Amino acid sequence: MIERFENSIVNLDSEGALKTCEEMLKSGVPVDDIFNAIGKAMDIIGEKYESNEYFLSELIMAGEVVKEVLNRLERTVTVGGRGGAATVVLATVRGDLHDIGKNIVAMLLRSSGFNVVDLGVDVEAKRILDAVRENNAEILGLSALLSTTVHEFSTVVDELNRTGLRGKVKVIVGGAAVNEEVARKSNVDAWGRTAVEGLKICKQWAGRGVD
Repeated sequence: MIERFENSIVNLDSEGALKTCEEMLKSGVPVDDIFNAIGKAMDIIGEKYESNEYFLSELIMAGEVVKEVLNRLERTVTVGGRGGAATVVLATVRGDLHDIGKNIVAMLLRSSGFNVVDLGVDVEAKRILDAVRENNAEILGLSALLSTTVHEFSTVVDELNRTGLRGKVKVIVGGAAVNEEVARKSNVDAWGRTAVEGLKICKQWAGRGVD
C-alpha cells in the first residue's frame, strides 16, 4: 500500500492517493510511514522537475494532491497530543514558494498540541522576527526547498541576534535543500531530515519527550 500510495502521488493521481490513504488508515499503517511516504514521493517529483520530465504545472498539481491527502489526514489523525502547548512560528523563507513540507510539519505540530503560527511562503526576515516577538514563540521553524534560498536562514538568525531574540527561541530548519552543513553554517539549533523528525525535536525542546 505504501508503494501504491507513493506512486499515486508521483503520478498526480489524487483519487488514487486518497483511496490508498483511507486503506492505510483503516489497516493501521503507522502515521509516520504515511508522512514519510509523502516525503519520498515529493523527492521523486522534485527529481523529475530537475530533469525536465516534470514542469511547473506538474509541481502545482502534485502540491494539490498532497494538500488533499493532508486535509483528509487532519480530520482523522492525532499524534500524541498532551496539552501544555508551546508556540511555534513556521515560515518558508524569502524567495521560496514551496510549502508542502512546512504544511506537513504544521499539521503534525498542531495534532500534537502545539500552538502553530504559520506565516506561509516567501516570508522576509522582518516579518518572521515580528511574529516571534508578538507570539512569544519558543520555537521557530524555517523551510527552504531551493539551494538558492538557504542563505535566508543566516539572515534570520543574524536578525534574531541583533534584536536580542536569539536567546529566547530555538531555531529548527528543514527542506530538500537543507543538510547538516547548511544547518551548521546557518548557526541554527537543529535540522530535521523529515517532518516526523522535526516534530520529535520540537517535542524534546518543549519538555514533552517523544512518543
